[in-house]
Amino acid sequence: MSPSPSVTHEPAADVDATLLSIKPPLPNRRRRTAQSPNNAEVQIPPLIAGAISAAFATALADSLDNELLTHYYLPEQKVHVNIDRVLDRLFSHFTHQLWDELWQFYSDSNPESALQVRLLFDGPICQLFLVLNGPETPRCILDRLGPGISRRPATWSSLAQGIDLTLALQLLCRYWDRQFPARSPRGSPDEIARSLHGYITTGNSAKSLVQKIREVLISPHYVQMHLMESAVWDIVLNRQFPPPRDGFHIIQFRFECQLFGPLDGISDPQLVRMGSLPAVTGTANDCIYTTVSEYISTQWPKSGSLLLSCLEEAVQQASASCRGGNSFTGMSIWDGADGKAAECIGLRLLHLEVEDGSIRLSVSAWPHTMIDILQQMAWTCAALSASPFPDISECIVEISDWSFLDGSIYVDCSLSHRPVPAGDGADWLKQLQGAAIASGFPISHHRPGRPIS
Repeated sequence: MSPSPSVTHEPAADVDATLLSIKPPLPNRRRRTAQSPNNAEVQIPPLIAGAISAAFATALADSLDNELLTHYYLPEQKVHVNIDRVLDRLFSHFTHQLWDELWQFYSDSNPESALQVRLLFDGPICQLFLVLNGPETPRCILDRLGPGISRRPATWSSLAQGIDLTLALQLLCRYWDRQFPARSPRGSPDEIARSLHGYITTGNSAKSLVQKIREVLISPHYVQMHLMESAVWDIVLNRQFPPPRDGFHIIQFRFECQLFGPLDGISDPQLVRMGSLPAVTGTANDCIYTTVSEYISTQWPKSGSLLLSCLEEAVQQASASCRGGNSFTGMSIWDGADGKAAECIGLRLLHLEVEDGSIRLSVSAWPHTMIDILQQMAWTCAALSASPFPDISECIVEISDWSFLDGSIYVDCSLSHRPVPAGDGADWLKQLQGAAIASGFPISHHRPGRPIS
């Protein structure tokens, strides 16, 4: 009998290199399917999972100096801002960044222990991220940063209070090491917990999360953005008729506003260029100065130029009509016939009617595009509105009402001006008498500036 061929084995070093060459996907809590092999289930007791959520929320609140989301208590507003949706987006980015950060650290610092690294990510770290990515953790965070703001019902995790994050992570690692010894990465559970705690609280992902929450939620510079987003979703999700099959919703917005540009001594309609008009965004003590075009092109790069050109055309017609002795009325339509539909996917129609004291805007678009259009129109009306006060004022747009009629949606919007206290604002800002500051819109991505003296 001829000798049997020898069986060759891949060297252990090559096996380790293979294990660390592919980063595992971020786990989620959806039902496991063949198309989604990264789905998993929480295998730790609810008390430990709840302790992690509550302890993380406490640690994050401490990093934010326990500041509250005071700008989002708006009892007079018809629209209840959905902060859960905003925090979910921030937290999703955080968990993706943290997952990459942890993988890079453990795979780079332990190249000779690839199997243990994979067991660590398949075990304790996977369970940690399943808890962080669940709905309970953002709810716990909002309970600390904005009590009563969350729309989500309270869960079991809200009762798991009283321990810090380090101890919660130790409970997780000890439980996994004890209950699943064959799948445990070994090593000291407490050491693993301390290592995880360091990256969760002081790593680049943690710093980025704290900075984004300060910018997007704690500061007043996103309130109007979030309010308009929540309004669109509330309206389209609570409509009284079936949704459109193609996803293009039709909404007519009516803005009660008086634009200062066309009515401030401009007699030649050819001189009415909305994009070149000055605009101040922010608050009296923290604002930026740009032209309308500069701000719009940066904040709404897809739909911005289309809506602005329609508004400019309608205002020019209204100015020409008024100059000819007729009423101040103008109209503009965009339906994609100019070949620019590819520039803003999800937008089918813009129909603008300008009158003395109001603007009607009819839009056919997908919800996300509709949100961009409403945000841009709200900023434009606020920034170019005529202040009712002799000095500068801060202006916001309020959704006063909406109705459903014959398959259409009608939304009424109004402007609210607040006079700036005498001692607030820079000297250059005080020179703009009668100007309105568009409050509640981002300023961090735009260049700071001031008008030339």
